Amino acid sequence: MILTLLAACSAPSGPPTVRQEQTVDGITIGLEAADAPKVNATQDFTITLADAKGQLIDDASVYIDLLMPAMPMGSNRPVASAAGQGRYNVQTVYTMSGTWEITVVAELDGVEHRATFPREVPEP
Repeated sequence: MILTLLAACSAPSGPPTVRQEQTVDGITIGLEAADAPKVNATQDFTITLADAKGQLIDDASVYIDLLMPAMPMGSNRPVASAAGQGRYNVQTVYTMSGTWEITVVAELDGVEHRATFPREVPEP
């Protein structure tokens, strides 16, 4: 029984993720997402924010702007919910395979900070 509990504790918590980070105007914006995203399936994103001193930012308004440059499809801008400790969660769906741009927009004290992360979504 103890081995079963230990195995359960060491099991992966979900699909593998990839983390990217950019610093914009002194704000470090991190984006964590599935390493192999799937078309027409809900995708979970975790955004992290920290100031120039490394202090986590909990009081931002955050959303993502999901765009496929080769095939403009209209607006897809889900709003993230604050999760504490500088983390924000948001979900969206990739509607087709190809190259996407995920722009994280974080508004702090009336100023928008934007970081764009490229993402390749493989054929199903």
